Amino acid sequence: MPVIGGVTGMAQGDDLLATIEAIHAAGLDESLWPKALGSLARVVGGNAASLEVFDRRTLRHRQMHSYGLPRAEELEYIEHYAPLNIRLPFVARQKLHELSWDRMIVDEATMRSSPFYAEFMPRLDVRYFVGGIVLATESEFAGVCVHRAARMGHIQRDGIAVMRRLVPHVRQAFDVARRLRGAREARSSYERALDWLADGVALVRVDGSVVYANEALQAMARQRDGIAIHKGMLEFAGVDIRTRFAAVVGGFARLRSGQLRTSQPTDFHVRRTSDAPPYLVSLRPLLDRKHTENGAIAIVFARDPTRHHTAARHILREALGLTEAEAALAQALQSGMSLADYARLEAITLNTVYTHLRRIKEKTGCHRMAELIRKLNDLQVAVRFD
Repeated sequence: MPVIGGVTGMAQGDDLLATIEAIHAAGLDESLWPKALGSLARVVGGNAASLEVFDRRTLRHRQMHSYGLPRAEELEYIEHYAPLNIRLPFVARQKLHELSWDRMIVDEATMRSSPFYAEFMPRLDVRYFVGGIVLATESEFAGVCVHRAARMGHIQRDGIAVMRRLVPHVRQAFDVARRLRGAREARSSYERALDWLADGVALVRVDGSVVYANEALQAMARQRDGIAIHKGMLEFAGVDIRTRFAAVVGGFARLRSGQLRTSQPTDFHVRRTSDAPPYLVSLRPLLDRKHTENGAIAIVFARDPTRHHTAARHILREALGLTEAEAALAQALQSGMSLADYARLEAITLNTVYTHLRRIKEKTGCHRMAELIRKLNDLQVAVRFD
């Protein structure tokens, strides 16, 4: 019969392959680590297993997964007994993939005199171990450990050989799990940041399906007043706008694939089904594949000119010395609203609007409208405070 990693026989070989599969599955889904560690313990020859991450300076836990260790005792171990683990200083000096076991570190007399071995380990029905290093950096280290009950005795040569075979797989899976968690945390932070924006923001694929929409855009879509999300697709009122949107996003996809050298960012107004002023929608390409999960090809910004941003208006008043009425008009100009639309929205005469505009120009030192808009945009506050 073949010998695989020190395990003889077809059944043992199948168990080893199943353990490798379980380990890599845990790398993709961290909730599966207890199952993977259970399989690891069985194939190596133990009754429990753990995967632990430590701060190198303090030797305190940063993370732990386990199999066969009661939750209450695991917490007590992390809080109290881990600092008493006489194996830790030795393990902390080991390099990546290096293995260790009890007889390399301590003898039976030392075990009997150690509170970790004599007081705590018997409560878990474990005494001996074999472990390997799966992470070794300046700031932290991590090890995977198979534990054995006292009645099982010290780990033998065949168990060590199997552990040596499996530690690199645990390291690979652990690295994948960390990278995925980091990506999820980064994306979560990114999305939380987008949720603070007053403007609607969506990440869309080339077919217009929505990968992510922040709270502001979801609120716009629920109104179904020119912008909607229907069956996961971003939709706009008006066939011409839908056609233009599809063409622009398709151009972004060709730009990313290298079929096009340049693609101009696009801004357009989306008419609303109500009498409210149109949304200002801006499309920008997402060209870095590393930062566009799930096939997102474009980022969509949608601004509602009727939305009043109290904090932004306060900034305009403080920075430029504008009155409340002048600051309100300045915000409308920032959003792309025409003077006539603003007069209609606020139920004031066009002459009053022109008076406010003249005073804004005087206070900002701007003579042309384009110059004024640039200056206002320099002070634009996009974060939603209200």
